[in-house]
Amino acid sequence: MEASEEGLFKFSQLLRSFSCEQVPIDLFVRACEPKVTWSSTGEIIERLPLEAGVPEWLVDFYRANRAIFQGKVSETHRSYLETSVRASVTYFRVTNEGHPDLEPDQDILIIDERVVSLERLAITLQAFPSINTEIIGEEMRDRFMDVVKTSILPLLSVITDADIEDWFLPRNLKVREDYLSSLFELLYQAADILGVDYPALPLSLPRRILTLITAETLNSCGTLFSVISETFDTFQSRSHMQLELGFLSLRVNTDERSNAMLGYTLSLLLSSKVIPARDKTSDNRLTEALSSWRPLSQINPSPMETLVATSLCCQLKLGAVQISLTTALDTKALHGLLLARRKQYKEATRILESTIKDIISQYGRTSIQLGIVTAELANCYNILRQEEKAEVCLKTTLESRKGSSLMLRRDGAYLSLALADSLIGRARYNEALPILQSIIENSDILATPRMMSALRLAKCQRRLRKDPHEAFEQDSALWAGFELLAHVPGVLTTEYIEELACSISEMPRVQVGQSQNVLELMEVVNRVLGKVSSVTDSPSWEWYAELQQEYSGRDTGHAKPGKGRRKEEDAKIKDVDDDGTQDPPRPSLQIDEDIANDAGPWSERLVLALDGGGVCALSSLLILKRLMRRIRQLEISHPDGPAYLSGSHAGMRHTEHNMDMLKGLLDSDRVDEFLPCHYFDYVAGTSTGGLSSIMLGTLRMSSDEAIDGFVHFGNAVFGHPRLFHGAPASIPLRAKYSSAKASEAFQSVMMNSKRKVGEESLRAGVLLEYEAFRYKYITETEPFMDDDRYPRTMIISYVDKGYVARDYIWKSYDYLERNSATIWEVACATSARPFYFDAIEIGGFRYFDGGLVAAYDLLKLTLREVYFQHAVSPSVLVSIGTDLPSEGQEPSGPYKEEGTRSWFTDARFMEGVHAYRLDAGQSLLTIPFDDWRPINTGNSTIQEITDITDDYLRLEEVRDSIDNIAKEAVRIRRARAKTKQWEAFAADVVSVCPLCRLSK
Repeated sequence: MEASEEGLFKFSQLLRSFSCEQVPIDLFVRACEPKVTWSSTGEIIERLPLEAGVPEWLVDFYRANRAIFQGKVSETHRSYLETSVRASVTYFRVTNEGHPDLEPDQDILIIDERVVSLERLAITLQAFPSINTEIIGEEMRDRFMDVVKTSILPLLSVITDADIEDWFLPRNLKVREDYLSSLFELLYQAADILGVDYPALPLSLPRRILTLITAETLNSCGTLFSVISETFDTFQSRSHMQLELGFLSLRVNTDERSNAMLGYTLSLLLSSKVIPARDKTSDNRLTEALSSWRPLSQINPSPMETLVATSLCCQLKLGAVQISLTTALDTKALHGLLLARRKQYKEATRILESTIKDIISQYGRTSIQLGIVTAELANCYNILRQEEKAEVCLKTTLESRKGSSLMLRRDGAYLSLALADSLIGRARYNEALPILQSIIENSDILATPRMMSALRLAKCQRRLRKDPHEAFEQDSALWAGFELLAHVPGVLTTEYIEELACSISEMPRVQVGQSQNVLELMEVVNRVLGKVSSVTDSPSWEWYAELQQEYSGRDTGHAKPGKGRRKEEDAKIKDVDDDGTQDPPRPSLQIDEDIANDAGPWSERLVLALDGGGVCALSSLLILKRLMRRIRQLEISHPDGPAYLSGSHAGMRHTEHNMDMLKGLLDSDRVDEFLPCHYFDYVAGTSTGGLSSIMLGTLRMSSDEAIDGFVHFGNAVFGHPRLFHGAPASIPLRAKYSSAKASEAFQSVMMNSKRKVGEESLRAGVLLEYEAFRYKYITETEPFMDDDRYPRTMIISYVDKGYVARDYIWKSYDYLERNSATIWEVACATSARPFYFDAIEIGGFRYFDGGLVAAYDLLKLTLREVYFQHAVSPSVLVSIGTDLPSEGQEPSGPYKEEGTRSWFTDARFMEGVHAYRLDAGQSLLTIPFDDWRPINTGNSTIQEITDITDDYLRLEEVRDSIDNIAKEAVRIRRARAKTKQWEAFAADVVSVCPLCRLSK
């Protein structure tokens, strides 16, 4: 039976509301089926879709069109939606025909935003697995996390108090209680998976809900709600005050579910390191509370508490707790899986063996449930030295999946890995090695099993090989593992260091030649991991460092590190953070030998950092323009003779200029002849400040040209909001501004820059058709990275690394792996503010507004990078901004006092650093992020920002700061202009002396 047009259209509109490029079909299948979850007594229960608020029309549509939800989309359906498959997971995607662009009044007739928002929230809550209720719980959490990040967390982040009181909560008190239980549990799991610093987490929502709802709503869930809300309060307030931790006293009169959640949250709080180092009292209270946590009944604990106790047993003294086995199949299997993780292998084996037959009966031989349990059971066999048993059960399971895409699933990779382990345990290396190699080489398989395979392969080959040099060849397991470091947990990073050290230790004591690969691998590992404290503080790193020093010392005469094979095109170098999460590709740290390492004026570096702030970032450019005007005055009136261009050098000749012409230049409002790129070695920026930094640094514009570009961008983007993007009382279904228009606007700015178009052609206003085409192509393809260009540009984004989001620095210089991002892509990456612009995907990672990084974080990242590049601090640090806080921070209090000020205090105490902060102050806070009045010109907004900035620039202390910066900048530039490197540094923009031009 074909689905009705009305049903298909309604479903496609629902899909569209998720704002995801594609949505897993499983999300809707699970939402329309009963869900296993926990009762208040900690027992497994089923919750029906309609009880969870899943719309009845969707359940009916699902039941009437099951073929669609099995991925069988007919030609009739394709006018509304399509399917795609990735790693054995099927996704829905709405086609253009299914959701034509409609006028606002037409859309409103079709979509009630509040209804649709509640529908997609109810669907997600019903589909998302409860904690430790399903064998496939972790798999489903990972599968749905993109939907949570893209659709649900942004929705919850914009819920207002009025929304909570008006429409957000169910009216029925029993339904409301279940709804809030699911909502708070989802938020807990999101914090656990994404990290408590994830910027879109609505940390204040639980507390606001509890403040606004009536007491009778709490009922038996009062303790559970209080635990979650106070935990989120802790995440939010950790940097401002000593933690209260009131929920630690809530165990009196609590229920089993709330008690279990208390155990989970205590573990999360400690593992998240949210307690300030100075707050020893809170840290001790948490540690003591976790060590003393127990099920309410130690004789007959609830299943939920049993699993919590099993998860935390390495931290708990559970001798008195009688852990009973439940008859529920999934819970029983989960108990075995958790015991295996706690290294209680014999007990885990007994439990897992007892579940296999029932899992096959209930889920089937090719099910992911069977794959997960069989792989873990085989691991237990292998550890207990029962490899024959492992091989038998694995081959039986693998045979049913042979030749299918199921091997790309998480369970497929782990089944193969366990089989390899069973062969290795019996020294059958020749059979194990091809299995490991096939896992490593398949990029569709997750990074963790690939790294585990690489480490096993390296160990096996180390035992088999005769020549230890083979361990460091280009296609070796060590190099393959290095390329995966960014994607794996910290424990695998440590294991990699240990294996690398073992391989180095086996190198012959007398080494002549053939050592280049060894030195290069050590070099890149040091660059990626050398500043990660969780790695370098480990005994493994200490051992590796000793071996490295010994090896490098005896081989120094034969190879110079860093000058051989760089794997520039093929290596996938990434950073690994202290928490073991991944960063996108990181540039190398090679220092320019001609300029960066020279003594004299080239060793005195000037750094410019520009905050974001939406349209208010224009204020930063106006302040910079005032600085450039002062520089112009000093250059022209300099006692050593005038310089009429910032690129002037000793051999440059000028025609004689009369005083009238000179006065005209000094009085000119524009400062196009003196470029910031000739005075600053590094230009760093974030958000709209990042756009300015690209114009000033990468495109080498003057301050006035950057202002022109900023205004052009504002007119093209902020002056044209989308017609249907939500209102304050509703929930936005799409970003307020078109990301396509934003990229087009910035490419237009690039086309008008001197970097891309000859100055004479610009002045004449003439571009031949083929020239216009060529320049458009350049703007679309010009890479951001350029080794040979100065100044060096650093642009800050936030990057979504799968389960953790954090800051990321785009660098225009010296990549070990050539990053393919273009200039306009980096511009979009730093300015994609949530709800205003869509995130941009580059190289498999999603990037969004660098303004999520506070001003003091921008300074911290910039100073750290400059010091890391040169091992000395900059001579002059100039930070220009809008006095605006980062996303998620209040515009007052700790931001100013504990952030920016503390970093400038630190900077000023660095030896030889002159640090300056210039911003127009709190007056800019009254101007919204995207205020652009009138929309066709922005003149009113521009004038308001200009007036505020001019008032600030009249302050005596500001004039003194600008004067000091200008004098230092002129002194260093003039000293550099006397060196042979200056012409190469300044020659990229060839300007004509303005007075010489006027003389012609």
